[in-house]
Amino acid sequence: MIAVTGANGYVGGRILARLRAEGAEAIALVRRPDPGDRLARPYALGAPLPDSLLDGVRTVVHAAYDTSAMGERLREVNVGGSLPLLDAVARRGGRVLLISSLAAFARARSDYGRAKLALEQAVLERGGVALRPGLVFGVRAEGLFGAMVRTLSGRRLAPIVGGSARLFVTHDEHLCELVGAVLDGGFAPAGPVFAAHETPTTLRAIAQQIASAGERRLRMLALAPAPVYAGLRCGEAVGLSLPFRSDSLRSLMNPIGLDEVAALERSPVVFPALRRDLWAG
Repeated sequence: MIAVTGANGYVGGRILARLRAEGAEAIALVRRPDPGDRLARPYALGAPLPDSLLDGVRTVVHAAYDTSAMGERLREVNVGGSLPLLDAVARRGGRVLLISSLAAFARARSDYGRAKLALEQAVLERGGVALRPGLVFGVRAEGLFGAMVRTLSGRRLAPIVGGSARLFVTHDEHLCELVGAVLDGGFAPAGPVFAAHETPTTLRAIAQQIASAGERRLRMLALAPAPVYAGLRCGEAVGLSLPFRSDSLRSLMNPIGLDEVAALERSPVVFPALRRDLWAG
């Protein structure tokens, strides 16, 4: 059997649904299992692991990630909190497939990117696989892309920060296809895998495409990153609930270098560019 952590989230949920649609006996490892799902088991990062958690499981797709933690706490929760699961899988002779991120690289400046990189290293040391998607998009997407669609819907003027920053995009269905290729044993990479469209785009271009899908021309008001970052940090310090985090802005403004992208292993799945029919269907 295959288990998927974070199966109540966007990416984990899409992977779980794809596996089940293809006939796999896929277990959802989630904080609050659906009582009607006989293949759901309780799991939370850092929580004690019941002896029966991995009964019958040979492979774990690790998509769980706690976005509420910040700073050093982020690493403690997401890296340290994952180690008991990684060790338990390794003891059973199983394998972990980590859903990492292109924010994870040696010179990453964001807490998120550094935590994902540490997770990659832990997974690879135990014989697992790490996939690095970019900005994930698709029909009824969640995450950053989904937030952009909701925010820009109906608008003609929008503030934007880091509009020219380099971004790689990942179609969610193709990411699920790549996960399937790894699980089937047809693809066994030795290092992190580039899981995105080969040609980068920008936040500005993505926003314009979202606007054009609604047959609108979007005017964007460029904001300087430094004062926006300072404002986000102040808001976080006093406990405000913000739509965008300072660490996310730091990640956006310091993307992975093209030399580091070129050094990543390549996927047998060819990822498409951002197209309206792939997300507005």
